[in-house]
Amino acid sequence: MAQIEDIDDALEAVPAREAGPVVIGIDVGGTIVKMGVVTQRGEIIAQTKVPTGALEGAEALGRVSEAAVELARGAGVDTASIAGIGLDVPGVVLEDGTLAMAPNITLDLDGLRDALAAAFPAARIATINDANAAALGETWVGAGAGADSLVMLTLGTGVGGGVVIGGRVIAGVHGAAGEIGHLCMNFEETEACGCGRRGCLEQYASARGLIRLYREECATCGAAEVEIAHATDALAVFEAARSGNAQAKRACERLGTILARALAALAVMVDPDAFVLGGGMCGGWDTFGQTCVDAYRTFVIPGCAETPIRVATLGNAAGLLGAARHALAALQ
Repeated sequence: MAQIEDIDDALEAVPAREAGPVVIGIDVGGTIVKMGVVTQRGEIIAQTKVPTGALEGAEALGRVSEAAVELARGAGVDTASIAGIGLDVPGVVLEDGTLAMAPNITLDLDGLRDALAAAFPAARIATINDANAAALGETWVGAGAGADSLVMLTLGTGVGGGVVIGGRVIAGVHGAAGEIGHLCMNFEETEACGCGRRGCLEQYASARGLIRLYREECATCGAAEVEIAHATDALAVFEAARSGNAQAKRACERLGTILARALAALAVMVDPDAFVLGGGMCGGWDTFGQTCVDAYRTFVIPGCAETPIRVATLGNAAGLLGAARHALAALQ
């Protein structure tokens, strides 16, 4: 049985739950599944995380459903009263909830839904892409709270994104809406992106991308590189920039400028109330953020120049909260 975490603290924070539907948001990752019991106002009553490997087979899928049951009961919620379950998964999710592609995880989505449906017979189960879920969570109770429309970019090992319009996430016919990391930013690029194309935003604005930009700067002037521990060690570049390393500073400025170009392109397509940036790369916002904001105002059409660019506030809870909001929307 999975170990439940944080129930006492969460219950203390929400001593009285309002009347209305209660749902479970489940954030499915490659190594950890995070889940929370969530009210219709976006309050997390209780939450837990379950270490996982491949999510296939009765034992693995049962571990997740059992953890969800234990979580609900520990929060004082009868499993029969859970109205919905939102699942966010890393992959291309079509509008009907079909998982079209999940290249970085082994997941029997139908089997997981069946296991949860057996444990929560009254719950409607709704599936959403993980980056779209994060965007929905930030729109609901995070950095974009109160916004009718929002574009979120998640900057990490790769670059993901989500587009929310009218309070609902846009998936697109092929599930590709929000695949912002694959906007082409450089038609002259010779190296291939993980998607097979060339010049994608992800090749410059991800952790790998920043390290590449930094190494290019060092190679251009023959400077020695700072120690970089691994292929996604963007922190080393951020710390070098903060200490005044000229090559690291230029790499961060290039990242901010390329990101601004992408935001300017998105502005004329979506014209959102706000842009929200999340993911581990935002830990270095102080090294590229001002460049991004200034460059965005230079690149974008005048009417969109004042659109705010904000850093996400929900952290690791964004996905499960967005999944919960998706589940609540499915009940309407």
